[in-house]
Amino acid sequence: MKYALLLSALLLTACVDEDKSLTYQQLRDYPVDCSLKDQQLHQLKTIQTRLNFNQDPDELSEPDRVYNSRLKATIWWYAYSCEQS
Repeated sequence: MKYALLLSALLLTACVDEDKSLTYQQLRDYPVDCSLKDQQLHQLKTIQTRLNFNQDPDELSEPDRVYNSRLKATIWWYAYSCEQS
């Protein structure tokens, strides 16, 4: 199981260009794995910086608000879960 997760994470990371954002579905399916924390956090934070969403969620459209929430939640997962291990 860990091998399959690691393989899918590597494939996803290799297939996603850092200059390109993930779709919402790709973000939902993002294979979070603490062993890949640095590489994946770099990718996620690059996307976050490039998209530069307004900090006030009321100023965002519904799709942007949903995407931004998922992006922040994925980044938060690394900060919380990987530090607990």
